[in-house]
Amino acid sequence: MLKDFDVAFTKKVRAWFSNTIYANTALVYNVAYNLVDDPTTELKFPLISIYRPTGFSLNNEQSFAAKRQGIEYYYNSETNDNALARFLSVSLSYQLDIYTKSPEDLDDITEDIMQAFNFDPTLTVVQQNDLVDTDYAERYDIIYNNGPVEQSEFSNDDRVYHYSLVYEIPNARLVNFKSGKAIETGEVTVEVDDEEI
Repeated sequence: MLKDFDVAFTKKVRAWFSNTIYANTALVYNVAYNLVDDPTTELKFPLISIYRPTGFSLNNEQSFAAKRQGIEYYYNSETNDNALARFLSVSLSYQLDIYTKSPEDLDDITEDIMQAFNFDPTLTVVQQNDLVDTDYAERYDIIYNNGPVEQSEFSNDDRVYHYSLVYEIPNARLVNFKSGKAIETGEVTVEVDDEEI
């Protein structure tokens, strides 16, 4: 499910920078720049906000088995039960908005995050199959897309420095689970007529 990717990506960044949230970019922007009428809504700086502003896009390169039958990833030999994972292959673009109160902090945090993704460019995502109570875990590559892009704005003598970065997971698998009995094959015999060869 998409939320499994969102949670895993946010946890990964939060492990590097604790004040990280997953929130709509427009909402965080309006709160950061004091454009919200509710005075109780407040953000702590420095802050990293993560969101998928472009949603996701479907990749067409996947096998028939992935689309219809599913790929077996679990088998219980005692019960002959198996679990199949059918999936959509999609591209997910995550925008990281970095907000600080000084340009030095902005550069330092952005550099730290980019270094962290450079040294550890993978994401492990676990999707729970409730049909057979098993986890489907897979590791994905995280690819730099663009940024940092300057987004800073200054109003009412309140300075908020802001960069945007985008990283992408190009082949995320949104899994739909299927379970059943594994098909057992018996002995296969082949007869060859060597006179025709």
